[in-house]
Amino acid sequence: MKLMVSQFLGENRALHEKLLPATVGVRSLNHKPGSGDFRPWRSPSTVATVPAGRQTIYRMGRDVASDARYWLSWTGIVHAVRGFDPDDTTERTYYTGDGVPKVTDNLALDGTDPQVNPAAPRLLGVPAPVSAPIVTTDAGTGTGDVSAYYYVYTYVTDRGEESSNSPVSAINNRQSDLTATLSGFAAPPAGNYGITLIRIYRTQTGSSGTADFFFLREIAVATPTTSDDGRALGETLSTSTWLMPPADLSNLTTLWNGMLAGISGNAVRFCESYVPYAWPIAYDTVPPDGKPVGLGVFGQSLLVLTTGRPVLVTGSTPDAMDATPLEIPQGCVSSRSVVGMGSGVAWASNDGLCFYGTGGARILTAGIMTRANWQALNPASITGCMYEGLYFGSYDDGTGRKGFMVDPSNTAGIYFLSVGYPVAHFDELQDQLYVLNGVNVQRWDAGEAMTATFRSKVFHLANPSNMVCGEVVADTYPVTMRVYADGVLKFTKTVPDARIFKLPAGFKNSDWQLEIETTGTVQSAALATSIPSMAATA
Repeated sequence: MKLMVSQFLGENRALHEKLLPATVGVRSLNHKPGSGDFRPWRSPSTVATVPAGRQTIYRMGRDVASDARYWLSWTGIVHAVRGFDPDDTTERTYYTGDGVPKVTDNLALDGTDPQVNPAAPRLLGVPAPVSAPIVTTDAGTGTGDVSAYYYVYTYVTDRGEESSNSPVSAINNRQSDLTATLSGFAAPPAGNYGITLIRIYRTQTGSSGTADFFFLREIAVATPTTSDDGRALGETLSTSTWLMPPADLSNLTTLWNGMLAGISGNAVRFCESYVPYAWPIAYDTVPPDGKPVGLGVFGQSLLVLTTGRPVLVTGSTPDAMDATPLEIPQGCVSSRSVVGMGSGVAWASNDGLCFYGTGGARILTAGIMTRANWQALNPASITGCMYEGLYFGSYDDGTGRKGFMVDPSNTAGIYFLSVGYPVAHFDELQDQLYVLNGVNVQRWDAGEAMTATFRSKVFHLANPSNMVCGEVVADTYPVTMRVYADGVLKFTKTVPDARIFKLPAGFKNSDWQLEIETTGTVQSAALATSIPSMAATA
């Protein structure tokens, strides 16, 4: 009789240890899945340092293929996204979580490392003027009918960003060939907005038959007065609904078609397409069953995770987004656990690691961890990211940070890690995951091999037997093998090569387990009741 383990599909804590398939064990630690064999992850390697106490890291200068420079870090939970212009060499970047929403670019990097924060971020958005313009008809005698005129003005930045409009002026009645003087322009508010111009609009009946505001003229922001001299009007005012992003906006997330989304209070907010500084309130979506806590994207779908049921939001433009509450009673217990994974979104609930995607909803850990097993990890502490198609989670169960990995495409088992990190960042240019270990930014899977351990299921024999020999097939040796009989450690051997070796005699048992420990790569490990049985292929 031969007892063999191979393929190594992780650990299962839900099923009885005697009922597991031979490919799944009761312990899987530091195993790097995906190759069919048993191999360890490598330890992370330090590439940069940041100040102590950071909760977020992000690398700007991503168009520079270097992971040693341009690391930004914050003491709060920050969500940073890059702008939509592929030709923007300044790498304009928007972020929330560091006070009010902000925008920066690589011109703000001062050339020193580590970067604590962008050197000179701007406040995201353009505030609207707070007072109406004052309009006075100039002296003179006109001809023709008297018409009623109204005026508004906006602020414009040195980047061409335009605010919503001011309050509407008092009515100005005059004949059409008379001019008017405009004054009373409010000074821009304090803050780094970059406002340089005032843009003035006047009413005129448009092609729709209704009176709209049309562009009249543009003046420098410090100009106290200007005039309406009867010039031809330009385009209509298009920014009347373009509000500043709310001060409490968080979880900034890139969508499709030039849209960004974020959470403000009990609502999910959306920016104007390709206008990340403008956030019309009419685009709000309010989940009906709970407070939104996290956002995840797959394809052209936004999954809003809440304290209650998730909400699926779809649509091609921000003014046409449809929100559908899903019949999934799995509230999100950790906003930092939410991860978009290409084909779906994963998040931590009280029952397990949940997933919603093109194939519907499921709990990825169902069948491999009970609710009690999952609760022991303290799911509210879980932070997550994606690496090589795997969900990479980190948790704190009260004994220090540790980690786990789940493959959404193959949930036969879960892969635990002896290390965990509350802060991580995936760099798309490098196609590499970085973790924060104290003050050290470290490249994952880049250092020395970790020690990986796998303990098999319990092989139950109908008749007590003695295992007389063992074998380990590996690429590199030595490999440590431990043999357990009826739950008791009976034998430990440092296996030097692929040759069959003898086990001690003198005892017969019904329940057998084997455990391997390695820093190399193992294809299989086996016990047998005879050497001919070990030599058999099946």
